[in-house]
Amino acid sequence: MRNEPPIVKEPLARKISRRELAQAFLSGLAGGILLPGLSPLHPVYGHLVNGQILDSVDEVLAAKKHKPVFLSGSQFLSFEKIAEAVVPGSERAQSAAFIDRLLSVDSATSQQGFTGSLGAFEATAGRTFHKTIVAMSEAQLNGLLREASIKGSPDYAHFENLKGWTVGAYYSSEIGMRELGWTPDRVFSTFPACAHTESHS
Repeated sequence: MRNEPPIVKEPLARKISRRELAQAFLSGLAGGILLPGLSPLHPVYGHLVNGQILDSVDEVLAAKKHKPVFLSGSQFLSFEKIAEAVVPGSERAQSAAFIDRLLSVDSATSQQGFTGSLGAFEATAGRTFHKTIVAMSEAQLNGLLREASIKGSPDYAHFENLKGWTVGAYYSSEIGMRELGWTPDRVFSTFPACAHTESHS
């Protein structure tokens, strides 16, 4: 009887936790990654250094059946559409669900700031296009966001607020980190600017 070679099982890919991703992300920021719109003073930054919160969010997002816990259903859909327009790939990275969970344990000030910014965009969409954000076309939403991104525009502060949440959520996800050049077996070899500056500048 022939001796068959032993069957070697491929090791299962290890799940990378959000805590680990956030640590690598913040290390990259310290090393020189350029991410317009993300300030250490932004509320999302504080969450990225809180391992306990990140671990609890990990469990929820792993199920991929997120139901909003802070935002209303309509607010969640509106922000999900804005986030995707600001940083393409945000929907796949579950950025809106991630932020909804963070907001549910955030301060009243941060919560009110977020819903205020989202409400301001809904109001502008209504005045300009007579539509909700969800009903707007991609071109209409991009135009609205482009106008809001101009310093001095009435919605500039609201744009910067939502952009900060979106950038922090996306680039602390595995999808966002890989876009920046990170892999589980090595750290950044260089510190590139993010690839979506045209979307959220």
